[in-house]
Amino acid sequence: MDTKLDMMSFSILRNARKAKNLAYKALKQMKAGNLDEAKELITQSDEATNMAQAAENDLLDFVQGNEDQVETWLEHSQDHLMSSMLATETIKEMIEMYEAARA
Repeated sequence: MDTKLDMMSFSILRNARKAKNLAYKALKQMKAGNLDEAKELITQSDEATNMAQAAENDLLDFVQGNEDQVETWLEHSQDHLMSSMLATETIKEMIEMYEAARA
């Protein structure tokens, strides 16, 4: 990885993977009945997602006018970002449902 595009894509991948891992850790904590820990992990997942989205915005700004440099990394990193966002949002809903069921 030596191009700016590669580094931007890697930043998206790294933060998206982190967000997804944190979301699944939150799910495990929820299943164990540790709602406070689950909520904290989801907050951390959201922060990692925000970092991935910021990197994606930077990348998309860079790509405009440099379309010939778009490579597989861009597509791959965006796939990871979208799957991590889906996991985080789904697990947030599950935590809310679990919390409501316990009330």
